[in-house]
Amino acid sequence: MATPTSTSSRWSELPDDILKSVFERLRFVDFHRAKIVCPNWYLCSKQTLPRKKTSPLLIMFPKGGECALYNPEEARVYKTKRDLSKIRFLANSGNWFLILDSKSNLYIIDLFSEKTINLPPLESIKGDQYNLERVGDKEFKEVGIREVIQKSKNLRGLLWVDEKKEEYVVVWYFHISQKHMIEYIAVCKNGEDHYREILTRLGLQQVIYDMVLLPFGDSLYVSTTNGYVHKLDLYGQEGLLEDISFLRPPYPSSDDKTVLSNNIAVTVSGEVLLVQRIFYQLKGQNIFRLYKKDPIHKRMPLVKVDSLGDEAMLLDLGITVPADRNLGIEPNSIYFTRHDRACKRGWGTLHLDICVFNLATKKIKCFPWPSLSKLKLKDARWFLPS
Repeated sequence: MATPTSTSSRWSELPDDILKSVFERLRFVDFHRAKIVCPNWYLCSKQTLPRKKTSPLLIMFPKGGECALYNPEEARVYKTKRDLSKIRFLANSGNWFLILDSKSNLYIIDLFSEKTINLPPLESIKGDQYNLERVGDKEFKEVGIREVIQKSKNLRGLLWVDEKKEEYVVVWYFHISQKHMIEYIAVCKNGEDHYREILTRLGLQQVIYDMVLLPFGDSLYVSTTNGYVHKLDLYGQEGLLEDISFLRPPYPSSDDKTVLSNNIAVTVSGEVLLVQRIFYQLKGQNIFRLYKKDPIHKRMPLVKVDSLGDEAMLLDLGITVPADRNLGIEPNSIYFTRHDRACKRGWGTLHLDICVFNLATKKIKCFPWPSLSKLKLKDARWFLPS
């Protein structure tokens, strides 16, 4: 009769064809759990194609410091034992997350494994106008047009990762408030040992409100508080590449106090949308309106978009994805977690609304908040696993 030790050793010696058959049937979270059982299982997982489609997951950050995942396809919460209490999540691309630790060091980690990519220190930035000097674990002296003390709590970031090619692009910037102009961003890709300064050069009185990093990480869209959307080239011309349009949607007329945000999102086909979210505070009601550039009438540059068709928008990521009811991805819907994505990612006081808004019915469906509220969340966001 086999002892427990000999039995567990035999599990690691299962034939590859049997392991592959098992891996191909596992759901996303179970697949990544199984691959770290032992070295042999990990090697086999690298040769196996997991289920091609998976539901967007909700990553949640309870106040205790741990990290939890909610899978709407299973209506199930997964918890991690990793200690994440001293780090802050800035951005993600698939399973990969850009994080800032307690000493203001940047890393990229795979949430479902122990893989970590070390990044250059923030003060390695090189450029013609701006330099950083570290003055502690939480502060940097910015030397440029004027000297400014920048605090790490105001650091924001964007991330793009191609896991198969082992390529990545990291973008970071300091954002104090909506009244504070972002005069430059820092960019680094795999193989580089420093960040490059890229001046935004968006003109006077244009304060950056939102950013979306495009696939392949070579450019990004930037929206400003006065209604413009610009495209910045990160590699090549390095700077302003294109003005998309002058976008100023109508402000809602109401006696109710409103909270208004104007974000940008990119569809599957690459079309840029302006996403206006209106929150009526007294009614506790959310309304979304979508706009795009009118290619014909230049004097009226905005045209309203009434439907996303067979796509769903993940507002936290600024993208749309193909809908799939079997995975719980509702078509013509907007998935969101908060009142304002904007440039405010941090651990401040947030009002979380983990919901989906249907553009056709104008109705909101909230996810099982009673069970999620027990986690005492300080932040949450949707992401699409790779």
